[in-house]
Amino acid sequence: MKRALALLTATIVAGLDSASAQQKIGYVLAMEGTWTLSGDTPEVILGQSLPAMGLLVNPTPRDGDNIVVADLRGEVIKTVRCKNGACRECRQLGGCYDPIQQLPAVADKTTTFGTTLSAVLELFAGKPDRYSVHRVRGAEPIGRAAGVAQLEGSTVEISYFMEGLDKGSYEVQAASLVGAGGNERNWRSSATTVNWNPGNSVPLVLKGIQPGLYLLSFGNKGTSGFAWVLLCDSRAYPSAVASFDGFSKQMEIWGDSVSENMKKSYQRAYLDYLASNRLSLAQ
Repeated sequence: MKRALALLTATIVAGLDSASAQQKIGYVLAMEGTWTLSGDTPEVILGQSLPAMGLLVNPTPRDGDNIVVADLRGEVIKTVRCKNGACRECRQLGGCYDPIQQLPAVADKTTTFGTTLSAVLELFAGKPDRYSVHRVRGAEPIGRAAGVAQLEGSTVEISYFMEGLDKGSYEVQAASLVGAGGNERNWRSSATTVNWNPGNSVPLVLKGIQPGLYLLSFGNKGTSGFAWVLLCDSRAYPSAVASFDGFSKQMEIWGDSVSENMKKSYQRAYLDYLASNRLSLAQ
């Protein structure tokens, strides 16, 4: 009888441990280097969900390797950085000196931002290179790697996306970005030359353009820049821009744990999320 009771207890405990291990506790928000979960061989990828009590391990640490984990509310709960062949957990006060600890055992309740971030991270996990923001020769439009604009007929005001570029003449072109839904048409405008003077408006006429997600490119004597633009009609624009601004503001809680380029990449993925779900294009 005692043996049977002990066996039953062990089975229940094992079941609880297994359930805890399967519980989603958070996501990989940013990372450099090779990371795995202790006892698991597949490499962890950007955007991947992580289980409760998981222990992150870097088998070949290099200087600069790091990983940042967000909980289900979208808040950073773990930052690990590697230096001199060792990876240490960082604290808000005290720097990065602690041994890596397991992830929490119990998940916090999600929030609206957390639910949205989960959907955005699913897109990231599928195609991380799609949203990547890289520095190119010249400069990426400062702070304008992504945004929402109003389409009035065939005209769109693009000065917002050119902020950070030097004064001069630029060749501008728009090309459709097929979203995660895969239903958008392939379309590319002809190249148009615009005279950019910081602070002035730049109305761009693009015949045949429709609401949707586009890549806006700028070129000027070796300087190039790119921006993802979600074009909406006048009725859909107010809610779309408010939604995008709200998501961008929520990312501020990450502080320096996530690089500015990474945040811009998440902005692009969020625009893709909106466009693919047909939430904010035309009404």
